[in-house]
Amino acid sequence: MRLLFLATRYSADPNDPYLTDELAEALIARGHCVDVLVTDWDAPSSARSGEVRGRSGERIVKVTPHALRGMGRVMFQASKLLLSSHYAASAMRRHFGQVRHDAVIAWTPALSVAAPLRQCVRRGVRKRLLIIFDFFPMCHREAGIIRSAFVYVVAKWLEDRLYRTFTAFMANLPGNADYLRRHYPVPETASVAWSPIWGSTNMVTASHWKETRVRLALPVDRPIAVFGGQLSEGRGIEQIIEAARISERIGVPTLYLFIGDGRLRTMLEEAARECSSIRLAPPVSRDDYLKVVAVCDVGLVATVKQFTSWAFPSKTIDYLRAGIPIVTAVEPGSDYPELLRPYGLSANVASGDAPAMQAAVEAVVKSTSKERSRIRERAQRCLDEQFDVRHAVNAVLRALGEPVERMNEERKITEAIDAVTAFAAT
Repeated sequence: MRLLFLATRYSADPNDPYLTDELAEALIARGHCVDVLVTDWDAPSSARSGEVRGRSGERIVKVTPHALRGMGRVMFQASKLLLSSHYAASAMRRHFGQVRHDAVIAWTPALSVAAPLRQCVRRGVRKRLLIIFDFFPMCHREAGIIRSAFVYVVAKWLEDRLYRTFTAFMANLPGNADYLRRHYPVPETASVAWSPIWGSTNMVTASHWKETRVRLALPVDRPIAVFGGQLSEGRGIEQIIEAARISERIGVPTLYLFIGDGRLRTMLEEAARECSSIRLAPPVSRDDYLKVVAVCDVGLVATVKQFTSWAFPSKTIDYLRAGIPIVTAVEPGSDYPELLRPYGLSANVASGDAPAMQAAVEAVVKSTSKERSRIRERAQRCLDEQFDVRHAVNAVLRALGEPVERMNEERKITEAIDAVTAFAAT
């Protein structure tokens, strides 16, 4: 089967692959052919468009985003969506005009690839799958990114129209698959599946633990709870800061380490100046980030209650690869914690409950300080059974009505999926 990816992120860097890279490589390894049309959303306007080859031989056409500048934030964002989509469609005609694709796979927001998607429909590409990591524009309104009611109504209307053109959908949690059916116009004949996010299942070795901490200017005599990722709204950072302040007030030595960059970095810098239990690390490369996480004691995941759908924090896979347990604080009703529960790797508290998070961190640190090897074994099993990209490939192929590969762990995985789905239905 020949597939076309319509994406806004595709790394093409073997040392720093993105989810789209990993899915493409796994599909190619399964014998399929993949072409990629990527509007490089984070690229500067001065970047040049062009075609390159990926390490698995996939053709990657990169398109520079275009937008109207000097007319306000709303006009900039709206024009970026519409103009970039138009330029992507033009690139698609030039590079893939003579190629016949069997299926197209796109990622949300669908509006970002509207023009190429319409081309696929006109060309008669019968199988069209949308992979949903978040629900545009509903999540963006709830996060305060879209403030104008008029802009929201227009964006939702346009996104709904595009949803009607898809023949299959894949959400990242069972609850989000139900959310999709309730809030978006899913065609009656379309299939709806779910699969957790995926990533590398290779464990990161915490070699030279003490030397690594010293090199990174981290204390060797304090437990470290780490948060890695975007320092932005909607990630529960305020709850983690308050948990760190509680630790300082009661004299607990645990250090709360933040790694990353984003709009809340200034707020964290101020918090670190006021609280000795908070440390803010500079942004680091992917490899260095994993090395830092591997010498920490517990990973932190937090979301906020303002969202009506459920997040799947990608940092989960990083913590598992580092072999550290996780304290989660996610929205009520989320079935995300249920994926981790069978492996005994996580403690879950209510979103927004900083005292409960602080207590859970201390409990996890004390209970796991002497059994890191067993935690690593359970983390490896969790990665293999839940987050291996091959499971995502199977979910994609099922959604497209194609045969899938039977894996040794399939029975266990099916049982785990059934358990999580049953939880989501309660």
